[in-house]
Amino acid sequence: MLKDKMITDMIVHGYAKKTIRSYTNCMIILTRHFQKSPLDLEPIDIYNFFLYLRLRNRSDSSLINFYSAFLFFYSIIDRKEMMQLVPFPKRKRTVVSVFSQSEIVGFLSNCRTVWEKIVFTLLYSSGIRIGEVVNLQISHIDFERKAILIESGKGGHARYALLADKTASLLKQYMEIYNPKTYLFFSRKGKDYAASARSIQAAFQKIRKLAGIQKYGTVHTLRHSFATHLLEDGYGLVYIQKLLGHADIKTTLVYLHVSPNSLLQITSPLEKIVNIKLGMFENKNQYGFQFR
Repeated sequence: MLKDKMITDMIVHGYAKKTIRSYTNCMIILTRHFQKSPLDLEPIDIYNFFLYLRLRNRSDSSLINFYSAFLFFYSIIDRKEMMQLVPFPKRKRTVVSVFSQSEIVGFLSNCRTVWEKIVFTLLYSSGIRIGEVVNLQISHIDFERKAILIESGKGGHARYALLADKTASLLKQYMEIYNPKTYLFFSRKGKDYAASARSIQAAFQKIRKLAGIQKYGTVHTLRHSFATHLLEDGYGLVYIQKLLGHADIKTTLVYLHVSPNSLLQITSPLEKIVNIKLGMFENKNQYGFQFR
């Protein structure tokens, strides 16, 4: 079957499970849209499908996902020309939403349970993604090294994230109360099931409203806030890139747009030259020319 071949090839190429599910779903949507096999489509059909997506105001990330899925599929069957009428979708640069440090304090102060307090404290203090939080297992927490192992981050890459002292202390309290078995944050189905991202998002919105935070935000806003606050504290982009798990530093550069004030704190090299004298001109002739 085509689906099986696509999945097998993605596994061989080392694609993450989440990406495999996403690409497979894109192909299912394409098939249902035209009510025919992707093998029976023509380049104009792919063009019309993207027009359909644009008219439905699908996000840039969604369009890129569809494009990547189709390109992979048609590449493995040696029909790359199927994508010839559709340009690669460009992601529009947007300024991400960020909470101030006082808003973060207000948000965490309005967490109503130990579960809420540790989940959102962990998200902000480490900057990890919501998908990484729900997949955390007890074995991923290293209290001695003050580190969190992200076993399979975006793109399937592993890395370590920060485990702040305050977070570690709160986490130990949580573990004593809830006694998790495998997943650090489990669902109501049982301790062998990971908590859902949807439940965390829902809790986030309730707490945001309780805290009186007017600006819109999602759980990912805590990650943006983590990175922006580090930048404002003087940490370099390369360090922030590694902590966030960005494969390309261009992704991290968005935080320069979020926090332009950090650029204004840079000292000009002229200020470090101590043996240069600059004086104010007293009359126009000292400029070497005259304004007319």
